[in-house]
Amino acid sequence: MSANDNTSPSALVTSLSGVRVLDLGRVLAAPFAAQVLGDLGAEVIKIERPDGGDDTRPWKPPETGGNSAYFASINRNKRSVTLDFGSDEGREVFYELVRKSDVVIQNFRPGVSERLGIDYGSLKTIRPELIYCSISGFGQQGPLSKRAAYDYIVQAFSGVMSLTGEVDGDPVRCAGAISDYGSGIWAVISILFALMERDRMGRGQHIDLSMLDCTLPYISHLIGNYLAAGINPPRLGNGHTSIVPMDVYQTQDRPLMVMCGNDGMFRRMMTALGAPELGEDPRYALNVNRAKNLPELQEWIREQFKTDNQEGWLARLSEADIPVAPVRSVAETMDSDEIRDRQMILELEDPNGEPVRLLGSPLKFSESSVAQNVKLPPRLAEHTREVLAELAGIDEARLQQLIKRGVTSVE
Repeated sequence: MSANDNTSPSALVTSLSGVRVLDLGRVLAAPFAAQVLGDLGAEVIKIERPDGGDDTRPWKPPETGGNSAYFASINRNKRSVTLDFGSDEGREVFYELVRKSDVVIQNFRPGVSERLGIDYGSLKTIRPELIYCSISGFGQQGPLSKRAAYDYIVQAFSGVMSLTGEVDGDPVRCAGAISDYGSGIWAVISILFALMERDRMGRGQHIDLSMLDCTLPYISHLIGNYLAAGINPPRLGNGHTSIVPMDVYQTQDRPLMVMCGNDGMFRRMMTALGAPELGEDPRYALNVNRAKNLPELQEWIREQFKTDNQEGWLARLSEADIPVAPVRSVAETMDSDEIRDRQMILELEDPNGEPVRLLGSPLKFSESSVAQNVKLPPRLAEHTREVLAELAGIDEARLQQLIKRGVTSVE
C-alpha cells in the first residue's frame, strides 16, 4: 500500500498515484529523478534548507516564474517545504513526513545523512516500507566514497572525457550533464523496481547509486572491447573505429553529420556525391576495407562536400536515404517542427500571467498520460504551511514557533 490515500479525483491517475516522494536532492541528479516520478503521477515534496533552499535557486539569470531557469527545468510537479535537519525539532518534523511517505531520494555526500540522522538505517525503523535512494559520486562505500563529485568530475573518472574531443586535441567534457541525468534515470528505474518488490515482499530497501557506475553504460560497447580484447579505445573526434565513413563534413556554408551504417548506404552515398564507381571500388566496397583505407577516402569526401551548401547536400543525401543531419544549435532545435509536433515544450503561466516555458517529458504512452495538470516549479517554502499541517498535524501557532527558531520557513 502507498502512504498517500488522498489522491484527488481531478488529478492525473496512474500507477504512481498515491505514491509520496520526499525529494531531499540538490542541484541535478536527485531533483531530476524526483521530477520524472512527479511526471509519472507521484506526489513529490521537495525538502529544502530554510536559508536559501536548493543550490540552483540563485543561479540567475535567466529566470522564469520567479525561479532560476536552471531550477525550473528540473523541479516541476513538486511542493516546496523547508526544514533544518540540523535541529532536533526539524528532524522530528521530518520523521512525521517519512511515516506518511513511500520514497526518499537524496544526493548528499556519504556520511552526511548519517550525521543528520536521516539515513536509511534511522528511517527504516520509522517506516519499514520506505524506499530510500542514495545518489553519490562513487557509492556509499569504497576508496572514493567521501570525495566531492560533480558531473564533469565523474565524466573524467569514467573514461568518457578521454574519448571526447578532436583526435589530436585535449579531452573535452560532454556538453550535457550525462552523469547527473544518467544517474537520475537509473534512480527512477531502481525506485520503480523497488516499489514492485515492496508489493511482493512487503518491505522497502536502500538503493545505493554511484554516478560513476551510472556513467559507464554510455560507453559499454567500448568497455566490452577492452574487457574482451584489451583494446583501449582512442579519441576519434566525430569518427568511428569500425563504421566508416562517419563524420562531420563542412559544406560551403554549414556542417553536416553523415553516417554510413552499411555497404549499401556507402554505394548510395558515393552515387549522391557523384562518384558511383567508388561504391564498387575494392578498396572501399566493404566496410572492413574502407576502415583500412579511410584517410584517402575521407580527404576526397571532404573536398566533395565543399562543392555545395548544407541545404543542397541535405536534400541530395536524404533523397538517397543516407543518415544525415544538420549540426543545429539549441535554438534551432527548439524552434523546429519536430519538437512542436512531439509536444516537447510545456507552455505554462505563472500566477501573474507571465509565460513559463519548460522542456516537456519524452515519455509517450498509448493508454496513459504523463506530465498532465503540470504544477509550476515551486517557489521556496511555497507549500510549507499546507504540507506540515496536512502530514505532520502542525497548526499555525506551532508553525510560528518553528519559524521563530529557524526550523522552517514560509514563503
